[in-house]
Amino acid sequence: MMLTRKRFLINSFASGALVSLSTIQNHLYGYTAQDSANHRKDPLAYAESLGFTKPLDQILVTALLAPNSHNSQPWKIRRVSDSEFLLFGDGDKQLQEIDSLNRQLFHTQGAFLELAHLTADKLMFDTKITYFPNGKPSSKTFNRNPVAKFEIFPKSKCVHDFLFAGIPSRRMNRSVYTGPMITEEEMDDLKMLTGPSKHKILFLNDPKKLESILPLLDSAFAMETNRTESNELNRKWFRVSKEDIYKNRDGLTLEGNGLSGIKLWFAKTFFVDLSKEAWHSESSKDAGIQMFKNQVYSSKALVFFITEGSDEERTWIETGRDFMRFTLACAVRNITFHTMNQSVEDYPESRIFTEQLKTILGLKPKEQIQLIARMGRSSYEYDSPRREFESFLV
Repeated sequence: MMLTRKRFLINSFASGALVSLSTIQNHLYGYTAQDSANHRKDPLAYAESLGFTKPLDQILVTALLAPNSHNSQPWKIRRVSDSEFLLFGDGDKQLQEIDSLNRQLFHTQGAFLELAHLTADKLMFDTKITYFPNGKPSSKTFNRNPVAKFEIFPKSKCVHDFLFAGIPSRRMNRSVYTGPMITEEEMDDLKMLTGPSKHKILFLNDPKKLESILPLLDSAFAMETNRTESNELNRKWFRVSKEDIYKNRDGLTLEGNGLSGIKLWFAKTFFVDLSKEAWHSESSKDAGIQMFKNQVYSSKALVFFITEGSDEERTWIETGRDFMRFTLACAVRNITFHTMNQSVEDYPESRIFTEQLKTILGLKPKEQIQLIARMGRSSYEYDSPRREFESFLV
């Protein structure tokens, strides 16, 4: 039986249940594309609209906008006090088919921590972030060993990091890019805005090098699409209908892949079928490969996040923090980006491409490509949804 607004409230309070305002709103109205847009447009106001007025909760609601692989949102949060939380990886959201070492999962933890730090700064708090307070988590101990302890303190000096201003425009943009190449001046400006990075950020707009690298990125995507286990992972995370997108509030979508208008309607109506047989058919895989080909060859520059020496969890978190800052710098300057990591993932077929890229870029043996993104210009916008805040709490 469908509950009326009045009956839902009566039942909730009569039972003595503690129901948050956000949960009530979700039951009464449902989560929509407008909610997703509002979350990104002004995350602090969005948090307040859900009844979250404490600074730490507002920091956490904002940090959920951090970039993450497959929009899997692999975070768990334990509030310790009004000034401290513990961040855990969500073991149920591991993408072992393509990320066997959890490299990308730790990148995502770093992005969350950096966005939380920038939000705290906006709210006039300094932060202290302690990695692995109980030791490093493994794939089987994410629920026991936190990735980090995060503490906030009132600022002693009025010094701000203004990258927070990029949040409303920060989004992964997988559309086909148009316009001129990204210039050296623009790349220098992005470096300045990103600020001091823990690791090396390499920009590339040289046409000759792009001619040798873009086909590798294209081929790596085709390889991963034709690799059954990774393509099946995409099928499980794919959402097609609006109902599924805003019910699950996670995963991959056609809209997130840059489709809109009549092309989106045709794809949803005639081409996308999530049944195993259809998804893994040659025609379906070829369509995805062609879409990616159009994207990659429209690149106006590439950026590589490169580390040297120790290649382990702390390094991956630091890379994620650098990446978070870079994406906000892009947003401030209206430059789009799209990560393309199929050639640097942790399984043998991908590592063949990794070695070729390292040779082209002239990297040292102990240097490691952590992330790759294309850059360009596009007016396309799509706000990927985020799950209900309470679902992240433990």
